[in-house]
Amino acid sequence: MEFINKVELSGIVAEVRTSERGTNFVMIKQNVTYAGVERIRLFEALINADRKDLIDQIAIDKKVKVFGSLTIFRVKKFNIHKMLVEVDKIEPLE
Repeated sequence: MEFINKVELSGIVAEVRTSERGTNFVMIKQNVTYAGVERIRLFEALINADRKDLIDQIAIDKKVKVFGSLTIFRVKKFNIHKMLVEVDKIEPLE
């Protein structure tokens, strides 16, 4: 059975934040061109604190490809929907 929320995402690590519990939130930046205009897309990825093997593979400005599960949820405080990729695997691209 194939799950529909599995994603592959590539880009440059733009920011890494660590929560009080040790969870790492990684911003993945992509430069894309649409209708002749270059734009930046940012995606947020989550690496659980117990996944030291994955945490050791991330660094600012490093090109990576991440594999994981996509979760979309509503943030009531700001009345927005947020996408978060829970990372299962990371491949360096350079």
